[in-house]
Order: sequence, then C-alpha cells, then structure tokens
Amino acid sequence: MKAFFNLVFLFTAFYFYGQNIEPNRFIVTAKVDTLLTKRSDCLAKTKTSFKYYHIQLYNGQSINTARSVKADFQQKFPDTYAVVEWESPEFKVWVGDYETKLAADQALLKIKKEFPNAFIVNPKK
Repeated sequence: MKAFFNLVFLFTAFYFYGQNIEPNRFIVTAKVDTLLTKRSDCLAKTKTSFKYYHIQLYNGQSINTARSVKADFQQKFPDTYAVVEWESPEFKVWVGDYETKLAADQALLKIKKEFPNAFIVNPKK
C-alpha cells in the first residue's frame, strides 16, 4: 500500500512539473497586430466625435434669452468659454470645454452658485 502511494505521488509530481506556466506571455501575430491597429483607429474616431463635456445653462426657443444668458455668464466668468448652439428646435448655451467628467463636475460646483439650473452635457457632435 505504501508503494502505491509513493507511485501516485511520483506520477503527480512529474505531471505538475511538466506544466510549463508562463502567466504574462503573449504571442503577437499579424492578425492581432491588425486588430490592435483597427481598435486604436476606432478609439481615435470616438474621441474626436464627442469632443468635450460642456455645462448647459439654457435651452429654449428664444435667441435673445440665450444671448443674454451667455453675456451674463461671460460677465461673471470671463475666463471660461461660452457659446450659443442651435439644436433643432431649441437654442442652447454651453460653457466650458472639459476633457474629463471630473473636470466638468469641479467647474459645475462653481457655476451652480450663479446658475442653479446648470448641468453637464456630452454632445455627440
């Protein structure tokens, strides 16, 4: 019986010794390289398609109201970009160009003190 256990142990040891495990080894072939290139191209197109996060101050059908909200904002925050956009059927006042949502959230905290209805938008243009 002892010989049987020794034999089982010996075969088990040889079995596990024979496993060649390399955890971080990648074999890059031409197909993988092509897929990685296509993926990076798609990501580049996606990044330019959404541009930036903005903070929306106004949306409505009056261009005069939109212009007055923009002027009021520029008077209170002269260093921040502001624009009046037309998205059918309404005018929108967007401010700021923020690359990350975190940056937009930080700016929103300051802007909400003067414009309490402001919120973050991510236009898909």
